[in-house]
Amino acid sequence: MLLSLASAACMGVTYVASKDVLRTVNPETFVVFWFAMGALYSLLLLAKQGRRQELFQRDNPWKQLMGLGLASAVAIVLFFYAIQLIDPAVVSFYTRADNVFAVLMGVAFLRERFNSFEGVGVAIALLGSLVTTYRGGQMLMIGLGLCLISSVLEGVTVVLVKLAVRKVSPLVVIFYRSLLASVLALVYGSLTGRMQLPSAKVLLIIMGASLAGSFMANVTFYAALARIDVTRATAIKTMQPFFVLLAAYLAFTTLPTSQQLFGGAIIVLGILFLLHGRKLVRKPENVTMVLEP
Repeated sequence: MLLSLASAACMGVTYVASKDVLRTVNPETFVVFWFAMGALYSLLLLAKQGRRQELFQRDNPWKQLMGLGLASAVAIVLFFYAIQLIDPAVVSFYTRADNVFAVLMGVAFLRERFNSFEGVGVAIALLGSLVTTYRGGQMLMIGLGLCLISSVLEGVTVVLVKLAVRKVSPLVVIFYRSLLASVLALVYGSLTGRMQLPSAKVLLIIMGASLAGSFMANVTFYAALARIDVTRATAIKTMQPFFVLLAAYLAFTTLPTSQQLFGGAIIVLGILFLLHGRKLVRKPENVTMVLEP
């Protein structure tokens, strides 16, 4: 649970950093460098631990890793396009819909249990997101549409990660996810002519955001998925918008509105229902600890 909460805090940095960087570079450029740095960080850590051989095991879940890289690349490109269009706090709340998709996919494909309390929790959390970010305008609707598609794909990645970490370390999953997503984004950006060479300052910001978002956020979250079920891990990550609001205030001195605070309180209530529903599951899921905290 603490690992999931740490993941939410780390990912919150990405929203604010990317909003600043996307004023000067295209989302495709950001994704290439963001994921490339994530792959580098994970490779360095594996090398330091003397575990590079884990990257080349014949029994690695290659199908899941390939699918994870493809889904991640598309999801993150759409995610950054949404941040470029609308406020990062709004994006943060709406992309929490990936919790709902991850929970439903966990139940459908991983045979995780689901009870009425969790159903109420999912509904309340979704209601809270709608209350928090309810506005009008065509630009917002386009941004929210991108968030929705990105959230569905993120739900797919959670299921693929859950399957992959049963066989390999989360660090291996992060390396291949980041490497494949970066390569795919590079190919797409090159073919569409949207690749740019960022300035030294922008590159430093991307490196810092990648360390927090692409690397640390995923290390902690994947390690959480190796210990607890998808439902509980993703429910705790719903706290992420509050970290985004805090980071946005520190960076841009923007304060949350009363509507955002009210919607956020509803989201927290939904999380409590989800966690209470998990406690009612009598038979705990067998988990494999593949990465020590």
